Amino acid sequence: MIKVAIICEFNPFHNGHKLLFERVRAHFAPESVCIVCIMSGNFVQRGTLAVMSKYKRAEIAVDSGADVVLELPFPWSSSYAQSFARAGVYIAENLGNIDYLAFGSESFDENYITDCAQKLSSTEFENELVKALSEYKNTSKSYAEVRSETFEKMYGTELSRRPNDILALEYISAIKLFKSNIKPLFIKRYKDFSATESRKYIFDPDNGELEKCIPEEIFEKTVAAPKFPPNLSDKAGILFLAFADPEKISDAPEMSFDLASRLINAAKSGRFKTLSELFDASATKKYTDARIRRAFNFAFLGVKKEDLTDMPQYTAVLASSKEGRISLREFSKNARINVIATKAAHNKFSESAEKQYVLMEKSDLAYSFQGEISENEGIKPYMKD
Repeated sequence: MIKVAIICEFNPFHNGHKLLFERVRAHFAPESVCIVCIMSGNFVQRGTLAVMSKYKRAEIAVDSGADVVLELPFPWSSSYAQSFARAGVYIAENLGNIDYLAFGSESFDENYITDCAQKLSSTEFENELVKALSEYKNTSKSYAEVRSETFEKMYGTELSRRPNDILALEYISAIKLFKSNIKPLFIKRYKDFSATESRKYIFDPDNGELEKCIPEEIFEKTVAAPKFPPNLSDKAGILFLAFADPEKISDAPEMSFDLASRLINAAKSGRFKTLSELFDASATKKYTDARIRRAFNFAFLGVKKEDLTDMPQYTAVLASSKEGRISLREFSKNARINVIATKAAHNKFSESAEKQYVLMEKSDLAYSFQGEISENEGIKPYMKD
C-alpha cells in the first residue's frame, strides 16, 4: 500500500480538500493508497484558533476520505511557513514508511518550485540572506520581503508569493534538509475552493453559501460542531499585554522588542476593547497581522524561541479509518518519534518530549476556554468502522 502524507489544517474541511484526496487516489490508481494527514492542532498557522477543535476536524477528515489523522502539535502548528513545513515533513519522515508528500500548488510548476527550493537551501543564499537581514534590520521591510528581494537579486527569478506555492517551496526544502526519501507529489490548486471563504460563512450556515463550500456528506456534522472565535480572551489578552515586560516577552518566537513595545503601549492606551482591534492598529508592513497574532499567542502561552529550534518529538493520533489502523500499527513499530493514541501515553516521554507535550496541553486548555468541547472529546481517537 502506498502511503501519502498531507500536511494540513482543514480549517474547515472544504470541497478543495475533498478534491485533493480524490486526485491523490486517482494518481496512483488502481493501487491502494493510505492518506495520512498531519494536521494542525487547535492553533493554526495564520495565528488564530482553529474554527473547530482538532478532534472534530480530524473526525470530519476521516469521514471525508482520510485514513489517518495525526497531530502537528503546537507551537509548530501556529508558526511561520518554514517552521510549520519543516515540522510537518519531520513527522512524516520519522513515521518510517511514508512514500509521498502531496500538496497543492497554484503555479503547478514542479521544475520552478524544485529549482527555487534548491537555491533557497544553498549555503550561498543563506549567507547572502543573513547579510541582507542585518542590513534591513531597522527598516520597515518584513522577513519575507527581504528574502524575496535577496533571491531575485541573486538569481534573477521571482519567488512566488502565493500561499500554497510558498508552503510547497518549504516542503521541498525540508525534504532536502532532512535527506528524506519521501517524494513530492504536486497537485494543482484551484481558486474555486478556499478555507477563508468557508470560515466567512461557517458562523451563518443558513445563508446558503456554506453549502457551496462544504462536501454534502459532512455538511450537517460541520454545522453542528461547536465553533471557536479567532482569538483568545480579549480581556485576559489585553490585560496580559498591559502588565507585560517587553524584555521578557520578546523571548517569544516572532516577537521582537520593538513589536512587544508596540503591543504593550497599545494595550496600556485603553483604546481597544478586543484583541483584533489592537492587532489591526499595531500591524505594519513589517509586522503583519499573522505575525502579530502568532507572536502574541506564543508570549501568552509561555513559548520561548528555543522551543521552536527543535523538531517535534511526538505526534498524537486524532482519528483513523478501518484501513488506516493497519498503517497505525506499522507506525507504532517503525516510527522514530513517539506516536501516541491516548493522553496517558505521554507519561513515558523523555524530559524534552514531555516539555513539548506540556506546551501543547497549555494551548489546548487555553483553547477550551473559548468555546464548548465535549467532556469525552480527545479521551481516545475517533475510529471509523
